[in-house]
Amino acid sequence: MRLWRLYRRAHGPGLDGAGGRYAEGRWHRLGTPVVYFGAGAAIVVLERLAHLNADALPDDLILARFEGELSVEALDRRDLGSLDKTRELGQQWIERKSSCVLQVPSVIVPEESNLVLNPGHAQAATLRLIEERPFVFDDRLV
Repeated sequence: MRLWRLYRRAHGPGLDGAGGRYAEGRWHRLGTPVVYFGAGAAIVVLERLAHLNADALPDDLILARFEGELSVEALDRRDLGSLDKTRELGQQWIERKSSCVLQVPSVIVPEESNLVLNPGHAQAATLRLIEERPFVFDDRLV
């Protein structure tokens, strides 16, 4: 399976899910280790852009592609609902450990997929960095 991530070099790829301990997200509750990826490079760029302050863009972004032998469970657009609903669905999935990755529709572009990795799943250890490069947002986007 191929997964894409856009992260700050200063913080590293965050594959241990530590970020989930400090901030809740659409598919997890605060304190839960989790890692968000995208199914393609473009969706991770859009998702990151949606959560950044255009006046304070980081200058150390890295766009990276990872691969691993990971089991996947997929949700569709009908599963998008309130933030409380998606957090509960995601939290239940994390606790079940029924798959390593939860494929979910992007809220920004529902036809695209985000991928939620459970770093506590045994298969997460198969995830490998395949390629990475510095990334800078094109001025036309910000």
